[in-house]
Amino acid sequence: MCIIAIGSSPHHRGRQMASNVPFDRFAREIVTVRGNTRSETPAAIYTVLKSPGELARSISQLFLGVRIECARCHHHPFEKWAQKDYFALAGFFTGVKRDGRTGGWQKITDGPGSDLKHPRSGQVVPTAGLGSDPITLENPLDRRRALSDWMTAPENRFFARTIVNRLWAHYLGRGLVEPIDDMRATNPATNEPLLELLAQRLVSNGYDIKDLTQFILSSRAYQLSAETNDSNTRDNQNFSHASWKPVPAEVLLDAISQVTGVAEQFNGWPDGYRAIEIWDNRMPSYFFRIFGKPQRVSVCECERGNEPSIVQALHLMNSTETMAKISHRQGRAIKLATSTLSDDKIIEELYLAALARLPRDEELALMRSAFQAPETTRRKAVEDIMWALLNTREFVLNH
Repeated sequence: MCIIAIGSSPHHRGRQMASNVPFDRFAREIVTVRGNTRSETPAAIYTVLKSPGELARSISQLFLGVRIECARCHHHPFEKWAQKDYFALAGFFTGVKRDGRTGGWQKITDGPGSDLKHPRSGQVVPTAGLGSDPITLENPLDRRRALSDWMTAPENRFFARTIVNRLWAHYLGRGLVEPIDDMRATNPATNEPLLELLAQRLVSNGYDIKDLTQFILSSRAYQLSAETNDSNTRDNQNFSHASWKPVPAEVLLDAISQVTGVAEQFNGWPDGYRAIEIWDNRMPSYFFRIFGKPQRVSVCECERGNEPSIVQALHLMNSTETMAKISHRQGRAIKLATSTLSDDKIIEELYLAALARLPRDEELALMRSAFQAPETTRRKAVEDIMWALLNTREFVLNH
């Protein structure tokens, strides 16, 4: 789910998700974080996004589902937001201070800050949440805290609806509102009662993400097959069948490593790290690039590439990296080939490893032919079957 602070550590986020930290608290920590950018905190977001306007646009899009960037220069063409709303929201971040430290890292603190001026009228725009009254600060250093209070308040419909829409899209391949970070009156949900029901459940259960996840995963909508019939073949918005969607780059690379039994080696990282644990978006990786891992310089969901391509297919089919994992001398293929297992049992083991299921009768019959091919070896047959499974639609797509 792309509810991720730019530049924050996956280890930090992972610990919070594993312990089921209430999502309002998770969001508040990102908005109000103080400390150095070298530690495992969301503080790095304030080194990527520097101006109050950048921060306001990003936080609004990420946690409120509102794209207000157009209102920076003119009235939003599809919504009610005007320039004063943009600068009122940006005022929450005028007190952010960045103190440089040796080694290139920074310490994020808060100063008094000030309300911003309207660029056309020159009048001071009181700091305020979207569509809300101006804030009253008891402490001039608490501008970001005031934003987090307004943002996560139960009566703020933006926050809960945005989070449940993102979570729904993560599991079902499409949000109730699309794009998932563009919620407005002129872009209504395909099922407004359902969106409202999910939002109310999230709020009433204390922003418990695990509870909401369980609720969604136990629904009939989630458990539907990806197989279509004459009545829903063309349906792509009413969730009448499951959607095929590409596996994220990091997950796919980890899956290939798990199937082949050969861990990926990441330059500068200790052995044993998985792709989903690599937080350094600057680390060069051809696999990450062609399979669409985002650089995490934007909060837009569109930053992650999710369209299948010929380059991706060719990489899985014949790249030296893929073939090296399949034929590795300590990999799964050679271990199976040199075992005492029967051919059928080896095929079953490969299907379980790659597709988490046993082969169907016709698949089993087809794969047996790999062992019967002229001038083949047992090892080559096993590697060929593994290669074939890694290149199936069932392996590279969630369904």
